Amino acid sequence: MYFDPKTLATNSRLRAHWDSLWGQRNIWNTSHRLMVNNYRGAMDTETLAANSLLGDGLGIDFWKEVDNQIIQLRDQEIGMEIVNDLMSVQTVLPIGKTAKLYNFVGDIADDVAVSIDGQAPYSFDHTDFGSDGDPIPVFTAGYGVNWRLAAGLNTVGIDLVLESQSAKMRKFNKARVSYYLDGSSKIQVANYPAQGLRNHRNTAKINLGSGAGGANIDLTTATPEQLLEFFGPTGPFGMTLRANKITALDKLWLSDAIWANVSKPYVISVNGGSNALLGGTVLDAIRQFIPARDIAMTYALTGNELLGYERRQDVVSPLVGMAVGTVPVPRTMPQHNYNFQIMSAEGLQVKRDAEGHSGVIYGANLG
Repeated sequence: MYFDPKTLATNSRLRAHWDSLWGQRNIWNTSHRLMVNNYRGAMDTETLAANSLLGDGLGIDFWKEVDNQIIQLRDQEIGMEIVNDLMSVQTVLPIGKTAKLYNFVGDIADDVAVSIDGQAPYSFDHTDFGSDGDPIPVFTAGYGVNWRLAAGLNTVGIDLVLESQSAKMRKFNKARVSYYLDGSSKIQVANYPAQGLRNHRNTAKINLGSGAGGANIDLTTATPEQLLEFFGPTGPFGMTLRANKITALDKLWLSDAIWANVSKPYVISVNGGSNALLGGTVLDAIRQFIPARDIAMTYALTGNELLGYERRQDVVSPLVGMAVGTVPVPRTMPQHNYNFQIMSAEGLQVKRDAEGHSGVIYGANLG
């Protein structure tokens, strides 16, 4: 989740996050003015000049450049396309939420009376509920600019801030993508582990390998006939979707190796094989038989690996407790560096219904 005009205009909870972010930025401005005024008489001319160039603090123009760069960098990390694709079904929460829990309806008596007078006996029991949940961890990273090099964050200093943020944002986004895909073994809230799309307990998994129960197929080298059998209604992929009552996935992601295989020309033999016609790509030929509305390639998956989902909030949802933003760390001495902190609070929820159905599918060599 990012702060941009569209999301701020349509999401009141995100607007509250934005107000909180600016509150922290204004705290820095107040702290800076107090520090300069308190130590003005003790600073030499050069130090005073370096600390006084900011005037009333870091202004709107400065933060506009910082915030715009965050938006510009959001698509540059491998795998971020998957995260961004799911943002239409995100759940925005207060920062105080460390986990998002949900209930699913359990069983109830199946007696339904059919009678003329409506007086036939039937039970008055109530349903049981099960529950599940997912953590919402905080992601933090820092970067700084030397107070002398920054020279009070003049034009050169601002450029240094943006360059430093750009370098750190790439690492920050890499960690975020890793969490969305695989979670973190270090995070657990109550009994709820932090898991991602690939390893979540509620993700329906297809073993493509040759082990027990495996589909024994390598989609990176499979023939069109083998691909059609795998993705068809009676193949491992189709049967997994049917078992989970999925008519069609909204998105199916394929590794670059699988994508390369399905992007090969589809050759149709004619005249007993003495001639051949090109019928587009293999994917063109079999796409209509794959129960997925959109199929795309991602470098976040490798080798014999695929990932798909129904894009619905009751199936999968990014959990946003704090959108990605940058805040300054207060300076208490004139020689302290200009330090900044990138923060977000976000997690991922993958749900199963009371019957155990999932809308997230992951396939790989899992044996």
